[in-house]
Amino acid sequence: MTSASPALQFGIQVGGQRSYTWRIRSGAKDPELFVERENLPPTVHLSLHASGQWHMKVRRRRVHQWPKPAEITPGYTRALAIVQPVTVAMFALPAPAGAHLLELPADAESTAFDVWIERPGADLQSWPGRNADGTVLVGRIPLAGGAGTCCVVSRQTAITPGSATLERPTDQQLTWMQDTAAKGRLYCTIIGDLDDKTLVLLDLRADPSLVRRG
Repeated sequence: MTSASPALQFGIQVGGQRSYTWRIRSGAKDPELFVERENLPPTVHLSLHASGQWHMKVRRRRVHQWPKPAEITPGYTRALAIVQPVTVAMFALPAPAGAHLLELPADAESTAFDVWIERPGADLQSWPGRNADGTVLVGRIPLAGGAGTCCVVSRQTAITPGSATLERPTDQQLTWMQDTAAKGRLYCTIIGDLDDKTLVLLDLRADPSLVRRG
C-alpha cells in the first residue's frame, strides 16, 4: 500500500469563522504540484507539471495555461499566490484535518499565500520573504525525486482595485448566483496577475448590495 502524497492545506479564520481552504499536493512520482480549493468540484484543478507547462482545467477543458515563471532569485521560483480577504472567512465549519488556519482580526489586510518552488540546497532554516517582507511560514513539502521543496508562506497585503471579464453564465447559473449573493453567501475565485506576472488566485465574496436582477 503506497503512502499519500505530501500535501499542505491552509486558509484564514476570523472571529471563529473560516474561509474555504486550499490544498497543495506534491506529485508521487514526478516533481510537480496540484492545487485544489475546498468545495470546488473535483473536476477543477491546477497542475504545475515538471515539464514547465502549467494549466488549469475545468471539467477536462483547459481554461488557462502559462509557462513556469523564471526564478525571482537563484533557486527560488514563486509558482503562484492565493489571496484571501477577511470577508471570505464566512463558514462556521470544522477545518479539514491538518489544515493550517491563520487567525486574523476583522480589520486585517488581505492574506496572500505565496507558493514557492525551491531547488535542492535551499536554506530550510529560513523561508522566502522572511526578512524583506515579514512573511510567516505555513509549511513545506518535498518534491518527488529529490527535486527540491514546495514552501508556502503568508503575508498581509492590500488588494488593488481592478476589474475582471468573466464568461457569461447560463440563465440557470445566473439565477443561482443572484440568489446566493443576495444571502451574502456567494463565494468565488478569479484568476489574475501580480505586477511581476505571478499568477494569482483571488477568493472573493459578493456584496449583497451590488446584486442586480433583470
